[in-house]
Order: sequence, then structure tokens, then C-alpha cells
Amino acid sequence: MNLHKLSLDTIPPILTPFRFFLSAPLFGVLAALLLLYSGDDFWLTRWSNTNLALTHLLTIGFMLMVMMGALYQFIPVMNGQLIPGSKKLAAVIHVLMILGVLTMVSGFLSAYSELFQTAVAALGSATGLFALSLLPLLISRLGNQLIVYLLRVLFLVLLITLGLGFFLLLGHALPELNLSYRLYTDLHALWGLLGWVVLIIMAVSSQVIPMFYVISEFSPRYLKILPLVIMLTLLVMSFYTVISSKQSGTDSGQPFIYYTLAFLLSAELLVFVFYTLLKIAQRKRKIADVTINFYRLALFSLLAAILLWWAAVFFPLAHLTYLLAILLIYGLAISIINGMLHKIVSFLIFLHLQKQSLKRPEAMTLVPNMKQVISTRNSQIQFMLHLLSGTLLLISVYYPALTVLAAVIMLANFCWLSWCLFQAYLLYLRSRKKILACPEMSMSF
Repeated sequence: MNLHKLSLDTIPPILTPFRFFLSAPLFGVLAALLLLYSGDDFWLTRWSNTNLALTHLLTIGFMLMVMMGALYQFIPVMNGQLIPGSKKLAAVIHVLMILGVLTMVSGFLSAYSELFQTAVAALGSATGLFALSLLPLLISRLGNQLIVYLLRVLFLVLLITLGLGFFLLLGHALPELNLSYRLYTDLHALWGLLGWVVLIIMAVSSQVIPMFYVISEFSPRYLKILPLVIMLTLLVMSFYTVISSKQSGTDSGQPFIYYTLAFLLSAELLVFVFYTLLKIAQRKRKIADVTINFYRLALFSLLAAILLWWAAVFFPLAHLTYLLAILLIYGLAISIINGMLHKIVSFLIFLHLQKQSLKRPEAMTLVPNMKQVISTRNSQIQFMLHLLSGTLLLISVYYPALTVLAAVIMLANFCWLSWCLFQAYLLYLRSRKKILACPEMSMSF
């Protein structure tokens, strides 16, 4: 394990990221229950309220919740500077996020505009406070300028993604605005999945993969150029889509320009896929590690989504939107998050307990190793449940009779993740209690 770049003196309290990690799988459980309740009807239209509710349970309730916790942990350790007020602010943001997601989902399912108004206020406050807490670090001159650069690009992409999301949410809260939902929903999904998700995976992977899997550092030129080029391509595509839709009165633009931009974006994403796969293949530590399979699954899901989209350009494919959504949300984003949580949670618990035992020599043997926090067997079960549920979701698009089975395995997937994280945190609390019961080392000269 390569820890030379980490600032271990600026580790935030363990509950700062863990409050987000522990609550996130519960939104996945709610999404699975909603799919189980909907059954075959879920695939009738992507614009149904049930579909929108389930999508946001996964994207905001699960994905954004985990990413917030990860950034609260990731930034101080990489930059050697704590996020100002993170201990108290994280608790407030966490509560606002939960309130915002639940009211937004309830608004979709009940169509009460008052619930959307509450969601706008709660989610707007949560993301606003989160952005403001990161701002001092993003504008300061810190030692690791490459990480700061990546975070600045991520920050801009997140602002655009959330801005489009709040614009749509405001349209639900104030129906008189009469927004073009389909146009801005597609742009919101584009920025969220191919912008924010891809770039945060790129940033986190560039630090996590070399650290845990003994791989050479990612190229600084690659990390500086590719995120910026992806963001600029998305900007041009968005402006072109909006302008062309207003001129033609539809949500589609002129084929040549649109497909040229799409080709550029596809090429950039393929560079990300193959470069990351190449780095994984070059790892020096060849010991089998199931968590690396989550990274491979995520990258192959993105590759499949790109190839599927281009195949559909020449050979029209029914239910393409559903297939792309499953590949990008469940295959790409949630796969990476699963693998990241199994690895990072084990490491954080080991790190915090080891730090507490330094002044207590008798307690050194009480610190569990990472394999004891979340065992290899538990990670293997997680991977199989995730792979099986994702496969069933893809098949059920064309064979709706399998939807209930897909929902059951999906429910098991998130329940298992929740159990793994909770038992890991309980192990931390038990070990911490035993460690603190040991006498501190006396320093007499």
C-alpha cells in the first residue's frame, strides 16, 4: 500500500464521512422496493413519476450522498488541510440531503408541488453549504496543485449538473414556468453521468488505484488535459442542443454537427476507459482482489454504453434509453462506488484505530487488519449480487416478467452493502472501546 502522498495528520473524524456512507445504501433499498412495487409497469415510459423517483433515489440519494462523504474524507488527506467547519457542517448537510431526497421522491410519487418546494429548499441548502465549504480550498494555493486542479474542474461540472437539476426541480415546484422537461432532463443526465460521474471516478481512481493496488502514478498530463477537454465538449454540446432546439422547435439538432460532437465525446471517454484498464493491468501486486473487479465492471459498462449508442445510430434499437441508463447508473457509477466503499471503509477504520493505538503499546494487537473489517468473502458476495442484479435489470427491459426477480436481487445487493458497512462500523466502535481501555504509554526521561 502506497501512503507516501497522504497527510495522515489531517484525517477528519470518522463520523464525518461515515454518516454519508451508512445512510446511502438505504436509499438504494428504497429504490429496489419501489421497483419491486412497480413490477412490469416500470418499463412503460421513462417519464413516469415512479421512474423519475427511482432514478433520483439512486443518483442523489445513493451516488451523491457517497460522493459527498468521500470528498469530505478525500480532500483533507490529499491536501493536508481540513475542510473548514466540516465536523458540524457535515451533520447539517447530511440531514438536509436526507430531507431533500425524501421530499423530492415523495413529490414525484404524489405530484404535490409543495413537496418539491421543500426539496428545492433542502437540497439547495445542502449543496450550497457543501460548495461553500469547499470554496476556500479550491481558491487557495496548496501543495498538491494537480489535485486542486482536478477538484476545480469537478466543482464546475457539479455546479452545472446541480444547476440543471434545480432548474427542473423548480419547474415541478412552479408548474406555471412550463419548462421543456425532455430537453433539460437529457442535458442534466448528460452532465451528471458523463460529466460529474466520469470525472470524479477519474480523480478518485487516480489516487486510490495507485495507493491500494501498487500501480505507478497516473500521468499528470492525462489528468490535466482529459477532464478539461471533456468539460469543454459537454459545454459545446449543451449550447448547440439548446440553440438548435429553439431554432427548429424540437429537441434534436442538425445531425452532422451533433454527431461530430458526440464522436469527440466518445473518443475522450474511450481514452479514459482504456487508459484506466491499462493502469490496472500494470499493477505490481498481482494478488487476487475482488474490489478491482468493480472497477473493471464499471469501465466495461461505460464501453458497452458507448458502443451501444453508436450501434443504435445505424440500427435503431428499442428501449435504448433504459439500457444506457442501467449501464451508466448501475453499471458504471454504482459499481465504482461499491468497490470504493469496500476498500476505503476498511482502510479508514484500520487507519483510525491504528492512530488511536499509537500511544497504547498494549493495544496494537487489538487493531483489526483490513481483511477483518470487510472480509474477502463478503466483498465477493457483494460483487456477485451486484453483477447479477445489473444483468437482470438489462434483460428485464425486454423481458418485463423478470423485473420482480431483478428487484429482489437489487434489494439484496443494497441490503448486503448496508450490512457490510454497519458491521464494519460496529467493529470500529468495539475495537475503539478496547483500545481506549488500555493504559497510555508514559514518557519519562
